[in-house]
Amino acid sequence: MKINIISSAYNSASINKKTNYLNVNLLNNRFINLQHLQTDAVSFSSRGKQPSLQAKPFSNPIVTTPAANGKLLSAKERTITNHLAQQIFEQAEGDTCRLKSILRKSISGLIPNDDNFCDFTHPVFSLEFRTKSANSIREKASQKYLHTKEGVVSNLHDLVGARIIMGNAQKGCIDKVIDQIIECVRDRKLKIIEVENHIPTDKKYQYVSQTKLRKLAQLSSDLYGIIVPERITRRENGYMGVHLMLAFPDGLFGEIQILGYDVALFKELEDIPYKILQGKSTKKKYAEIARVLSPMLPIGEDLTSADNIERAKLKKEFIAYTTAAYKYEREKPTAYLSIDTVPHFLSIDEFSKMYKRKLHLTPDMDFNNLYKLKMAADYKTSE
Repeated sequence: MKINIISSAYNSASINKKTNYLNVNLLNNRFINLQHLQTDAVSFSSRGKQPSLQAKPFSNPIVTTPAANGKLLSAKERTITNHLAQQIFEQAEGDTCRLKSILRKSISGLIPNDDNFCDFTHPVFSLEFRTKSANSIREKASQKYLHTKEGVVSNLHDLVGARIIMGNAQKGCIDKVIDQIIECVRDRKLKIIEVENHIPTDKKYQYVSQTKLRKLAQLSSDLYGIIVPERITRRENGYMGVHLMLAFPDGLFGEIQILGYDVALFKELEDIPYKILQGKSTKKKYAEIARVLSPMLPIGEDLTSADNIERAKLKKEFIAYTTAAYKYEREKPTAYLSIDTVPHFLSIDEFSKMYKRKLHLTPDMDFNNLYKLKMAADYKTSE
């Protein structure tokens, strides 16, 4: 079993520097209405170089709130200082380490060793952790007009994050994870303040017991004397995941996400175009992806111009394509992880045939091509 000691960044469950190199070369040689969360959710798009706590191959694998005006951080804007952002980051880093220790001890028994696949007894593929960077803290503080530490701590609920990636998501597997988290709450190691189950509109994809989630919410309510909301959110786009909001003793907030491997991998990719289309800042290394998607962005202030109407139609097509791509990931058959296997996402051609109509999306907007660009950018910066 590989134990992960991660500080402020994440590693994709199937990607490290070696697999980046292999996947980029494979891609070069053979090209084989989004509903967003009502509160901030942890984004895992920034990955570190460390390996995750993970198993070998698996079977049956199973969106952040847009800012009002997704503006970019300017040096002239009024926001918290670099020094204060760094202080908050270091405090959150400590909470991340504590959360990692708690979940590692609690969940590691559900992760198979190097000789086994994920099965019903050991359904967890990996654990991932991340702390929101100081730069991201400053940017979000600016977007939300937060100018004090108290304001930042009270309003940013994604400073600390963890993901429990399921390698086997058949019914009952996620319940095993929830049982372990319930024990952590019972021992007062975790304080859950919100429970949300994101599921598709198709009820056949309800892989976690709502009774278990209700029990978790009620237990945390009773122990800490608070009201813990527990809800189901049905997603037309096919996104599936359990989100548990945490409160730490020092006043910071964080989140645990439980989701399937394929959905998690696609979400890492999809998070980049989502930010670009929302006008949010993205890493400079993804400039080529931003260029590819630029025909969907409005030009000038007149949104009713003929050019901007066409751009809006193209963006609407891309959103529909993204919705179908999430569903495609959810319904993927049994898969096995290999460093020489390039993941395949729903292509624009497959999407076009599915709806039996001609699309205006260009081939370079295909998620498989965007993945190629992302992998190339990630590998270049890791050299």
